[in-house]
Amino acid sequence: MFIPRTVLCCGVLWLLSSGCAGSSATMRKDAPGAEASGSSTEAAVQAPAAPVETPAQEPSGYGYTPEDPIKVGGGPDGEHEYLQHLRGPEGQPLSYNRQGSCCGFEDASLPFGGGLLDVYEVTYEGLQKPVLLYLDMYRRQEPRAPSGFRLD
Repeated sequence: MFIPRTVLCCGVLWLLSSGCAGSSATMRKDAPGAEASGSSTEAAVQAPAAPVETPAQEPSGYGYTPEDPIKVGGGPDGEHEYLQHLRGPEGQPLSYNRQGSCCGFEDASLPFGGGLLDVYEVTYEGLQKPVLLYLDMYRRQEPRAPSGFRLD
């Protein structure tokens, strides 16, 4: 997929000016079940080479792959709001950490002609291994829970 250099540069500048690129977002301290995390991460990550495993079931593509991200819209606030409502399968609150951005995409309806997905590492009590979820903060479709999660 080819994104013209001017579009990519403008998009990167917008992300930097909005404060979301290079930041490590975690669950807000005032959110229910929030746990502070002081770890910093790199601004961009590559898509994982192999699918991330979830407990006792194979995840569907929704949310687990860059090809089928969770389209929350609303910028970083939209991502955080979605993650605050996402729960483990038995209602467990999540801890999440933004790993960075990846996976450029084109969309003529967006101001810069495209964007990047954000990758979040997500875990909850009882989950053996954290999973990576791909969120699209630019486009919105009615969000649903990825396999192994629920929305409350």
